[in-house]
Amino acid sequence: LFTCIDLATGMLLERQLGLWKRLRAAPVSRLALLGAKAVSGTILALLSLAVTFAFGMAVFGIRVEGSRAGFIAVCVATALMASCFGLLVAALGRTPAATRGVAILAVLLMVMLGGAWVPSFVFPAWLQKVTLVVPARWAVDGLDAVTWRGVDFMGVLPAFLTFWVRRHVREPELWLTTRGSTRPRGRLGDV
Repeated sequence: LFTCIDLATGMLLERQLGLWKRLRAAPVSRLALLGAKAVSGTILALLSLAVTFAFGMAVFGIRVEGSRAGFIAVCVATALMASCFGLLVAALGRTPAATRGVAILAVLLMVMLGGAWVPSFVFPAWLQKVTLVVPARWAVDGLDAVTWRGVDFMGVLPAFLTFWVRRHVREPELWLTTRGSTRPRGRLGDV
């Protein structure tokens, strides 16, 4: 997500310098211009994810226990979400400096509510329901599913397709039988 803040501020700088008007004057549709920005942002976010996971695999021994295709699909969906977030920030922003500050705050809130800092299962029940609308929550849940829980491709579809499908996909039997014995569940206040 932080990578795509630079995409947004870059677009705002292009707008300030008049480059965006020049690009729009070219015989290329607005959809093609925005699509190219989205694709470039997605590629940058994918490279960031690749470096992060390569480091995690080399240093911390992180493995993809589930579907490799599901892992790639979740990574692509996460990168596309980050890129589109950057385009949204660029569309709503006025100046690069002011937009960067607001975008950083928004990213920090999305990451926190998404469960990347603190696992979302320790949140109060009402906050867990609220976080279902945060795209970062679905990215974290999808990556958690294919790395730690060993979920197959069909198990990760809900993380990047729809919100309601997630409730209808059964967890793998191995996960259901071992989750209570390997990781005690409790509240954050119990720590």
